Amino acid sequence: MSPKHLRLLTAVLLTCAIQHSLSQISPCPPCGSTPVPYPLSTSPTCNDPTYQIRCDASAGTLLFDSINNTYPITSISPSTQRLTIAPSPFLPNTCIASDLTSNGLQLNSSAPFNITSSNTIFYLNCTDSILNSPLNCTSNSLCHVFANGSESGRDCGNGPCCAFRAGGSTTAFRIRVREEGCRAYRSFVNLDYGLAVSRWPQPGVELQWVLPSETVCRGQGDCGSGSTCGPDPNSNGRVSRCFCNPGLVWDGVAGLCVEECRDPDGCGHDRTALIAGLTSGLGVALIAALIGFFVYKRHRRIKEEQQRIAREREEILNAGGGKTAKNFTGREIKKATNNFSKDRLLGVGGYGEVYKGILEDGTIVAVKCAKIGNTKGTDQVLNEVRILCQVNHKYLVRLLGCCVELEQPLLVYEFVPNGTLLDHLQGQNRGILSWDRRLSIAQATAEGLAYLHFSAVPPIYHRDVKSSNILLDEKLNGKVGDFGLSRLAHTDLSHISTCAQGTLGYLDPEYYRNYQLTDKSDVYSFGVVLLELLTSQKAIDFNRDPDDVNLAVYVKRLVDEERVMDAVDPMLKEGASALELETMKALGFLAVGCLEERRQNRPSMKEVTEEIEYIMSIVTAKSMEK
Repeated sequence: MSPKHLRLLTAVLLTCAIQHSLSQISPCPPCGSTPVPYPLSTSPTCNDPTYQIRCDASAGTLLFDSINNTYPITSISPSTQRLTIAPSPFLPNTCIASDLTSNGLQLNSSAPFNITSSNTIFYLNCTDSILNSPLNCTSNSLCHVFANGSESGRDCGNGPCCAFRAGGSTTAFRIRVREEGCRAYRSFVNLDYGLAVSRWPQPGVELQWVLPSETVCRGQGDCGSGSTCGPDPNSNGRVSRCFCNPGLVWDGVAGLCVEECRDPDGCGHDRTALIAGLTSGLGVALIAALIGFFVYKRHRRIKEEQQRIAREREEILNAGGGKTAKNFTGREIKKATNNFSKDRLLGVGGYGEVYKGILEDGTIVAVKCAKIGNTKGTDQVLNEVRILCQVNHKYLVRLLGCCVELEQPLLVYEFVPNGTLLDHLQGQNRGILSWDRRLSIAQATAEGLAYLHFSAVPPIYHRDVKSSNILLDEKLNGKVGDFGLSRLAHTDLSHISTCAQGTLGYLDPEYYRNYQLTDKSDVYSFGVVLLELLTSQKAIDFNRDPDDVNLAVYVKRLVDEERVMDAVDPMLKEGASALELETMKALGFLAVGCLEERRQNRPSMKEVTEEIEYIMSIVTAKSMEK
């Protein structure tokens, strides 16, 4: 029996979900010919009024209200919870946004809408003060292409302009224009930078809404048979909602309580007759076929795996040696490590061991080798070669070469002498990590990750960013290491679908839920590293209170209570100036921005790098004053 047939049999034997009506929600009527999907609401009596938009009945147009402006809605995608609004037009024959008087697009941060990172924003008609910002305001910025190559931008050719991707901690809720800054803006959704301006899409600002909570109720009569009206614990009993009955889960897209579907082929199909026929006829034959099939597959898999590993060693380690990598002989490696002596052992991981080595020319190296017979470890070592042969950056650990003569694949790296960041933060050397040194390590790590995301071709997602994978050189500069879990991205895809891997305490919760890996997964992990630098505490520590075991959860709670400074390492606060304390608070807020639950609210690594550099410039300026 083939694997395809086995999967079909498994699928038809699974039960499927049935939908249960949650409440007496009235759908909103169309606005002219435009439907109003759930949860968007055009009146207090339909869908979810929290997601309020408006209908211009005379024009048959849906409208979105910001804090002090109204924008027409040009498209809605309920499946991705996104809508696009038309940005404010320019005043006639000018490069001035018509919403300049109200400072541009300003969203209410407490409302369930935010600006997504799919928007490329151009700030236009700016004063020279914008040149001091961390945005891309250079002469080759894409905003000049727009101003010089489009009819709508013809009045914006003079003066500085800037381009950036929205979706950071502040740009998720506003596109700000003002007289003393930039007086106009344009936004394009999913802009392909390689296209001519004439082929760009119509300007628009994409917003995303949070999936709604269960519907508010006043009594059981407001809820359907699949839910029960009860107090919302998050409102201290002030609000009641229709909570799903046991066995059902809330579907925020459809606005219903549903049974969780576990059928890989989809739900809603009645397979009763097929199940009965299959189960009655397959019986003993199926068991016998399965035993024979799995014995054969196991034998074949072992043989193919042995052949694959041998082939990949030769192809990757020999042919993929990279720009400067060298093939070391087995004799060289054994001599360098004193035949893998225990006193040369630097560390042990799930993949294998790392040894200190001394080459014949006196060069000190680190030798990483997979455990013999450990297929997963071998795959990680081979994957690390694929990654490191394509990158070269001062803040990434450098691959010097490899060895294929021994039984297990070996990698040879530059030796980084001061151990890991985790060792210093948790050890007796914590005191040498001053505030400016910690900022420098944060900046170096962020710059290395930004290089992987934006300069490597194709982009690379590290997938295991943590303090134990940040190495410190003789000057305590940070270098990103361990690329065993890293993945190459594809520029035409928004994410990679892959089984969630990483380290507890650093793992992006959205990646863990939907297995979609993006650059923002590294941003989340780096946010935890920033908290470690700020607090000198572990990402997971069971010595903290049960609710505070996870460092990210602990610090976010303190931020909500406006007590973020309570988490800062007392050694850093001792003797710190008021300005230095403010920069510590700023780094804490940046870290929490990286830890946003929804990835589109997190800044990119470029934005994180720029923000850290700005914080460092404040500390440096203060030091120079002294």
